[in-house]
Amino acid sequence: MNPSPTWAAALLPSAVLLPLAWAVLCVLIPARARRVLGPVGAMTTAAVGIAIAVVVAVGGPVEAALAGRVPPLGIAVRADGPGALFLLLTSIVGGLVSLFAAIHPHSTGVAGARDWFWSAWLLGWSGLAAVFLSADLFNMYVAIEIVGLAAVLLVALGGPGAWRAAFRYLMVTVTGSLLFLLSLTMVYAATGVLDLRLAGERLAAGDPGGVHVTVILALAAAGMAFKSALFPLHGWLPDAHAGAPGAVSPLLSALVVKSSFFILFRVWTEVTGPDPVVGAVLGIAAAGSVLWAGLSAIRTPRFKRLVGYSTVSQVGYLFLYFPLSAAADGPEQQRAAWIAVALLAFAHGLAKSSLFLSAGVIKDRLGTDRLAAMTDQDARMPVVTMAIAIAAVSLAGLPVSLGFAGKWQLLMAAVGTGLWWVVAVAVAGTLVAAMYLLRPVQTLLSGESSDHRPTPGGAGDGGHADDGGDDEGRSTDPASGAHLRGTGTRAVPRAATLIPLAAALLAALAIGVSGPLADLAVLGMTHGGGA
Repeated sequence: MNPSPTWAAALLPSAVLLPLAWAVLCVLIPARARRVLGPVGAMTTAAVGIAIAVVVAVGGPVEAALAGRVPPLGIAVRADGPGALFLLLTSIVGGLVSLFAAIHPHSTGVAGARDWFWSAWLLGWSGLAAVFLSADLFNMYVAIEIVGLAAVLLVALGGPGAWRAAFRYLMVTVTGSLLFLLSLTMVYAATGVLDLRLAGERLAAGDPGGVHVTVILALAAAGMAFKSALFPLHGWLPDAHAGAPGAVSPLLSALVVKSSFFILFRVWTEVTGPDPVVGAVLGIAAAGSVLWAGLSAIRTPRFKRLVGYSTVSQVGYLFLYFPLSAAADGPEQQRAAWIAVALLAFAHGLAKSSLFLSAGVIKDRLGTDRLAAMTDQDARMPVVTMAIAIAAVSLAGLPVSLGFAGKWQLLMAAVGTGLWWVVAVAVAGTLVAAMYLLRPVQTLLSGESSDHRPTPGGAGDGGHADDGGDDEGRSTDPASGAHLRGTGTRAVPRAATLIPLAAALLAALAIGVSGPLADLAVLGMTHGGGA
């Protein structure tokens, strides 16, 4: 392990321990203090994550051995390009969602439960950072367990109506963890180590291309497919999103499902190396996610479920990396495939956080997320409508957006490896995505009336000039101070509606830095495991 500057290496454990310390602090302090210290801890954590990404982009990968003991006796943490890129995405999305939650506390859960949002979210953030920075399989296992348990807690904050979905999520995440535990147990039995690099080297030396390696990879792939909601194991995710609070869904979609994908990427590239059989199976599942979930999004009547199915569909694009990598002829094609998927993951995280935050705003304003109730709402919610439209452009991979850059790179990588079926899936998926993403935009801009739309506090068009300013004469929730707009409806602070717009603009305009992001994505990347 090459030594890194002490000040730079100190940032790595800070990215994990800082949010963990804030999570514990938020458990110990009174509820009122959490609403102040929680956002402070989140913004501080985001700053550390961004700093690590900048350090890696400028000076190269950073490594540190905890307590000064190097593997295999010690534990190493590492920020290379792939880890830094995903940590940067976590910091940006986490910062935006935390700001939204601080401005609009009602979005963090039902009364009585929302006080625990900051503890659960900061705990999950600590787990995410550990996933992206760990250089050890066991630490990855512990980290993904923390992420899963924190995500279940966050979903449960939606109240009794969300508890069934949260329990289902718990069963899924435990199943995935057990499969991954079996995989790393087999790695340890075969190599005597759990450090990623050392395990890859010893596996390659002892059983190159053997059945043992395929089984290890297959178990890891199955476990992470559960956690990432890959087709046909995706049924739990739309329900979890439908019941989750407005500030929770963007975290699940933009970050949590990517952490399990990232673990499988590490195992694939550093431990086992590409495997054509596992790659083919994952490719079939990925194609099913892209197309089947997209068609399901077209049929669903609710906005949050639509965006949830969209997440399943977009996750499919990420898992197309594995058949592309298995078919790659040399490091250059490996790099091309990873750059495409990394750009898509970054664009998806920003755009999907925008869509879910927008869906939460609409559900609060109208008391429902039914698409039929959103008819002709663009005048009352112009900022949210603009955010949805811009995010949809990036998510569908249309010009000019970061999603387009990623989709174009994916097509080029597929052509380069001769996998024309991937081209067909990507083109068909783009058309399907355009169809389901057009639904909420068209509905918001439609001039037709809707019998399903509730009247906001009986005020007719009153208050339509802003996206949730102060509304006098309406009752107030004593727990959050938010104004109620009739049965099941609630005003949203004007400032909160700017957050999804900011995320959507970042998803579109980030195409301007797609080159630096691509360079960061492959910085220090290992191609093909230890073989």
